[in-house]
Amino acid sequence: MVGGILLAPGPATGHDARPVAMALVPSAQAAAAVTPGSVSLGDGERVSLVDGDVRITDSGTADSTGTYAFGSASGALEVRPTALPQQVRPTRLAVPTARAAMSAAQAAATYTVKLNITNADVTSKIFYVWNSTTWTSYAVDSDAIGPSASLKLPPGDYFSVALHSDWQRPSYLLTRSFKVGTAATTVSFDERAAKETGIKVDDTTAAREASAVWISVPGNGLAGFAGSGAGKVYVTPFSQTGAALRIHDVLSRTGSTASTPSPFRYDLTYAYTDTVPAVPVASVKQASLAKTVTRVNAPGTRTTAILQTVPNLGEWTGVYVDSAVPVAGSVTEYVTPGVSYSRFLAYGTGDYSLQLPDRTLAAGTTPGETLGAAPLQPVRIQGWASQRSGNTVTLNESGGLGDADGHYGADNRSAVSYRLTRDGVTYAQAEDAQVNHPLVAQLPSGSGTYTLEQTVDHRVPYRKLSTTVRNEWTFTSGTTSRATSLPLVGTRVKLTGLNASNRAVTATPVTVTASADTLAPSAEASVTGIEYSVDGGSSWTSLPLTGATASLTVPATAAFVSLRVTASDDRGDSLRRTIERAFAGPGAQGDETVGSTRISKVVVNGGKAVELSDQPLQEFKATFTATDPAGIAGGDMYLYHGSYDAPDGVLYGSWPATCTEVSATTSSCETHFAYVSPRWTLGLNALAGGWKIAAWAESADGSSLTDLHAAASVPVQRDSAQTTDAAPEPVAKGKTITVTGKLSRANWETGGYHGYATQPVRLQFRKNGTTTYTTVKTVNTDGVGNLKTTVTATVDGFWRYSFAGTASTPPATAAGDFVDVR
Repeated sequence: MVGGILLAPGPATGHDARPVAMALVPSAQAAAAVTPGSVSLGDGERVSLVDGDVRITDSGTADSTGTYAFGSASGALEVRPTALPQQVRPTRLAVPTARAAMSAAQAAATYTVKLNITNADVTSKIFYVWNSTTWTSYAVDSDAIGPSASLKLPPGDYFSVALHSDWQRPSYLLTRSFKVGTAATTVSFDERAAKETGIKVDDTTAAREASAVWISVPGNGLAGFAGSGAGKVYVTPFSQTGAALRIHDVLSRTGSTASTPSPFRYDLTYAYTDTVPAVPVASVKQASLAKTVTRVNAPGTRTTAILQTVPNLGEWTGVYVDSAVPVAGSVTEYVTPGVSYSRFLAYGTGDYSLQLPDRTLAAGTTPGETLGAAPLQPVRIQGWASQRSGNTVTLNESGGLGDADGHYGADNRSAVSYRLTRDGVTYAQAEDAQVNHPLVAQLPSGSGTYTLEQTVDHRVPYRKLSTTVRNEWTFTSGTTSRATSLPLVGTRVKLTGLNASNRAVTATPVTVTASADTLAPSAEASVTGIEYSVDGGSSWTSLPLTGATASLTVPATAAFVSLRVTASDDRGDSLRRTIERAFAGPGAQGDETVGSTRISKVVVNGGKAVELSDQPLQEFKATFTATDPAGIAGGDMYLYHGSYDAPDGVLYGSWPATCTEVSATTSSCETHFAYVSPRWTLGLNALAGGWKIAAWAESADGSSLTDLHAAASVPVQRDSAQTTDAAPEPVAKGKTITVTGKLSRANWETGGYHGYATQPVRLQFRKNGTTTYTTVKTVNTDGVGNLKTTVTATVDGFWRYSFAGTASTPPATAAGDFVDVR
């Protein structure tokens, strides 16, 4: 999800904290209409809460729509996408921000101050103003189109920042210090005075992939830009005590894309405090950086993955920026030493992600880590557990599955079911509840033995592992005088012998090691059994244990292996945890059909080829029909190039598919591929050609499903263009006409349109007064796509070149060029 950013509280709020109550206020709504949860930014991306952080996520395609302007002042955080062709009002988030008390001077007379950006073509801008003595902020209404805005200020000294960035243009952080006396004044921000800023490294193969550049002031005020790509950021050099320019640059190999991620990643941080020099570009040497290697395991198929990081600089907020990293592979990270970074890894559409612990690396080489190791399983979060207070129980077990190394996982497409019973009586039950949504119930007084069943069902197109996790707890609980965690047993399973695809290799035993813990005070827990299944749980085989470790030789035909672990503590509490598809086996992962769910009528882009230019913000839709006697609960699809297990290109829907009921047994499902940016998502011209569609659907009663790896195919092509020029005009009858032209097509690697060499193109003619073109001859393009031939002038008419198309390139026909024959 390159281009997504996170606006996160500083070090005091880590990823282990429980979600905080923070309101998201869309700019078009009044403060009274606060809507918690998720707010659209106007470009298909959304602001949402993730474990106390404010997260800006992309449209789900791993595309970048560009840069975001952000700022914090007047008790609000503003975020605005700037890389759109139209003006977008900022989304304002109501957040607690330190602010100086109003002084007597503020209450005194005020004077109009006009803020104006000069020597620039301005559509969108945001102004921020602070008193440079008290660092009190003053709100500026910057929403009007144009370079100016006005506000009223009392006499005093001020520091101001103007943010300016329009469609496909660089970003500008323009600053001015100024004084307000006893009269109105105009403050000008000269764009010509701004200088390019950034961090450079002595690696000629590295280029900026994402960055955050912002100015911070005392009192938790800030203003800047964050986003992806090589977009330049310019800042006005300044000298202002208390203000700082902060830069966070992520560099990767030139030409890297989501489909071909860089094998290395530079995570660099630098700050200019009080003074920004005339050349605000920091230079670092690779040898001075911290170095480590991070392996990113695949969650069932080779998908895309985005690593997001933010430096913790002791301020209220930072901005997470991101870059693509290899999946089922490793990335070498070079990091500014001594800086604490918060980190976040998102797979595929971003619905499944891992929250990683903050990390500070020293200069030199540090041992690496593995992310996403199977089996994906529940990970306990400190301070977050099911509790009983008196006779009220709050069930709050994690529904997001972390990895085997304890990285907490979040999963927006999981559904959680609960059932709490005692002596055959059900006291709490929920079906398909929201992930991490607490369930509250009343229990009878006194002590008793309870059974708690929790099922986490998951299905996204690319995550084929741990599709269902079932927990069956038994525990004893009685009335409490205060909130007390339920004495639930937990387990952790770790595996060795898998490759980076989380797949067992033929003839190599897999070592299964389990551990157990319990929330019962002063109790000890231990593993009592490990079982496995290679037929989807129809049958189970116990593994002999040595302590809590077992060796498993996976059959060569097994596509997936499920695991079941039992554990208990010395109080009699117990857990049986079943992880369906805990890891992949060496066998082929073919289509899957269970029951009577069927998919048909798969149509992409209305039955036409998907033609993609070199521009961002492209879109198309795909539909299919799903049927089942019990009705359809949902489904989805995605496009891939190459093999299903290890595709070299993927296109995901921007949002989960929408399945609309047509009848009691039939639904029509639609996936919207929006904001496609071929240069980022694809990045390789070789990916043009035939793509396959993977699609799945499941029944409303949960008893059947179908998962088709190649439900249909569609050409994904590089958009083409054809020109024609016939000369001279006019021409005498019987003389020679020279017809030139050029056939070109979109270049997904470098941008622009490049000539299509050695292709046959038809030269066609239409006599004036008629409607039909006829082919005169076929001409081949030269090495750069040019066409040239001659014909004899006979009658008035129109000449054009027409290209029939290839598997990778759609047809293109030029407009007719009229020649007057005399």
